[in-house]
Amino acid sequence: MTEIESGDVMHMRDASFSELLDEINSKARQTRMSAAFFWIALVVGVIAGLATGGPGLFLCVAALPAGAIGSWLDSYRRTTVLYYDLEGDAETAYARLVEGFDGLVGCAAKWHIEAGGAVQSLTAWKRNAGASHLVNRKGTTLAYNLPAIIKSNVTPPALHVGRQVMFFMPDIVLMQDGSRVGAVNYIDLNVRWQNSRFIETERVPRDAQIVDHTWKHPNKNGGPDRRFRDNRQIPICLYETMHLTSNSGVNELVEFSRTGLVAAFVDGCRKLAALPRERTVALPLEPANNAVDVVPITTTERKRSPLKVALLTVLGVLVGIPVLAVVFGSGRKEADTGLPPPLSVERSDTASAAENRAAPTEEIDPAPAHQVTAVAATDPAQTEPVAKREVGEPAIRYTKTMVNLREGPGTKFAVITVVPKGVNVAVLESKGVWCRVKVDENTTGWMANSTIAER
Repeated sequence: MTEIESGDVMHMRDASFSELLDEINSKARQTRMSAAFFWIALVVGVIAGLATGGPGLFLCVAALPAGAIGSWLDSYRRTTVLYYDLEGDAETAYARLVEGFDGLVGCAAKWHIEAGGAVQSLTAWKRNAGASHLVNRKGTTLAYNLPAIIKSNVTPPALHVGRQVMFFMPDIVLMQDGSRVGAVNYIDLNVRWQNSRFIETERVPRDAQIVDHTWKHPNKNGGPDRRFRDNRQIPICLYETMHLTSNSGVNELVEFSRTGLVAAFVDGCRKLAALPRERTVALPLEPANNAVDVVPITTTERKRSPLKVALLTVLGVLVGIPVLAVVFGSGRKEADTGLPPPLSVERSDTASAAENRAAPTEEIDPAPAHQVTAVAATDPAQTEPVAKREVGEPAIRYTKTMVNLREGPGTKFAVITVVPKGVNVAVLESKGVWCRVKVDENTTGWMANSTIAER
C-alpha cells in the first residue's frame, strides 16, 4: 500500500502570512520555562534531600510554584495573539464553514486513511471479501481548539490527520506538526469528496447506510466459497470520503460514516477563498468607509529583555526555594504567594455566529476615531432614576454594552466612535432594527436596538 501523507509543514507558507508564521515558529522553538523551572526545583529538592538525609526533600514542593512562575513567563515569551473582526460576507462564509464542520463532528465514526492500495491478485481479492482496494485507517478527532502557541478571540475547527492537525482560521489554514506550524491559503487548498462503498469488517456505525452485502470469502460469481468453513456475510456501507490537497504539500484523506455532509464544509472553504483580503499589523488611526471583512491583528506584547528573564530565573530558584524551605521548616503558612494573577484569554464561540445574524449585534471596532467619555455608571442598577420625560422629548435609553456608533443604519456604514457601556443616549428616530441616537450635544449617530435598553 502507498502512504497518504502530507509533506513538511515548514514548506507550507503563504506570502500574506509569512512574517506572522516566522514569529509563531520562533516562539515555539523557545525553551518552555514552566518545564525548566519545575525540573530544576525538583532536582534541587532531591539533591538537598540526599544531602540532609531526608528533611531537604520538602524542597521538592517548590517545583509547583516554580512551574507556575515559568508558565507566567511563557505567556509573554511563547504566545502569539490573533484578533479577528468578522463582518458581512466574511462572517457568513466562516459561519458556513463552521456549520459544515459541526455536521462532520456529528458523524458516529470518522477515520483518517493513512495508506491505500489496489488488490492485484485473485488470492488477495478472495481473502479480503472481494475488495478492489485495501486501506489502513484509524479513528480521528474533530474538535474546536487552538495551537498552544496562539491565543485568539476565535476558536477554530481543528481536524486531526495523523500526527498533524489542521486549524481552519477565518483567513488561513494552519498546519501544525509538533512544535512546527505551516500555513495554507484557502485559495490554494483543494478539497474533493465522493461517496465510497466500504466492506465493513468491523462494527457498523449507528448512522451508516448499508447498501449491500458480500461474503467473507466470495467466488467470482459473487456467491460464497464453500471451501471455507467460516464464510459469513459482511455488510457493504456507503461512506463519504474527503481528500484535501495543495501545491505546498497537503495530502490528507478523511472518511465519514454519513454521506451528504462534506459539501457544506467545502462550500464554506470556497467562500472564504473568494473573499478579498488585506492584512495589517497595526491598528488603523481612522475607520475606513469600506471596512475590511477579515483583519487579523497581532497585538503588541510586553517585551522582556533576556537580562530580566535571567534575573527572574535566578530569583525564582535561589530565593524562592530557600524561602519555601524556611516556611515549611517553621510550620508557618503564607497567605499571599506574591504571584501575579493568571492571564485570561477571552474567546468567542464561532459556532454561534450564524445564530447571532438574526438581530444586529454590534462588534466593537478595533480603532474608533474617538471615544465618548462615559457620563453614567457602568452598572445601570446603581444609577439614579431618570426623571419622567415630557411629551415630545426623545426617549432616554442606556447602552447595555460597548457599541459602535455608525453614520447610518447598518454595519456597512463607517464607525463614528465607540460608546462605553452604561452611557445615557437620547433616541431621536427608529428605522427597522436600528435607531438614531444623540450621545452628547455634538455627537449623533446610529446603533442597533439590541444594544440599548430602558432604565
